[in-house]
Amino acid sequence: MSALDEVRAMMIFARVVEEGGFSAAARKMGLSRAAISHQIRQLEAKLGVPLLRRSTRTFSLTDAGTRYYDSCRTITLEAEAARKRVEELRDDPVGKISLSCSVHIGNLRIVPILSRFRQTYPGVALDVRLTDDVVDLIGQGIDIAIRSGPLRSSELKSIRLYETRRVIVVSQDYTAKFGTPTKPEDLTDHNWVMYSRVPETLRLTNGDHERKITVSGSVQVDSATARLQFLRDGHGMAVVPFSDVATDIANGGIHPVLPDWNLPVLSIYAVYSGDVIRSNKVKTLLDYLRQQLADIDERRQ
Repeated sequence: MSALDEVRAMMIFARVVEEGGFSAAARKMGLSRAAISHQIRQLEAKLGVPLLRRSTRTFSLTDAGTRYYDSCRTITLEAEAARKRVEELRDDPVGKISLSCSVHIGNLRIVPILSRFRQTYPGVALDVRLTDDVVDLIGQGIDIAIRSGPLRSSELKSIRLYETRRVIVVSQDYTAKFGTPTKPEDLTDHNWVMYSRVPETLRLTNGDHERKITVSGSVQVDSATARLQFLRDGHGMAVVPFSDVATDIANGGIHPVLPDWNLPVLSIYAVYSGDVIRSNKVKTLLDYLRQQLADIDERRQ
């Protein structure tokens, strides 16, 4: 086994330990399970000691394997860091970017932008994870997360991508049955499609006038996509970004409620760890997202 082959085998061994098995490591590295197993056997033969205790379904580290893993992991991290440093010297961004976003904003906004980004920068590989859960960026190895609303204090950095105004809206089917509010106080008399990320007490302003109105409803959702469906089907009023219902309003199926009263704007952020922003590929994507999202916001509002 040459020195280069030994380093490769060390990196494979580290991946087997981190992924918890030969099959998982093989999938992650794009190799066959047999190739992974062969590399580990060769490494053990070179060292003259067993690194793993194997059973039918699992394995455990020997004392030698535990000590050896630390060195293998260090080599793997150094190799990854060296690759990233070289990538950042290139004019065109290259390498992998992982991004997390809610399902609704992802499908409606982010995925089409990422598609255009990939066409412009084909050297960038994308790992896109759509989920309505708040993910652990550092723990899950995610470079960027797109989040809405005020950010909680954390170790993460953020930039505001754009702002969008929110509106109270209702379907024509609902108003045909229950009428339309004419003043803020009327809102409490109506049924609402409640969304987990919108507070029950709404703060409305009209010039120097302010009202705080508490609303409730028989439908509660944690998905913006589900909120739109219940809204369109006449289950109640809802607070939504204007751009989500611009087409519905133009078509007449949905109309604004109390248009002279304003809600606080909704801010959309890109969140990332501090060291990620030094990467050329990440900076390029953040700039691209900010410009594209600002353009969408300006066109639809």
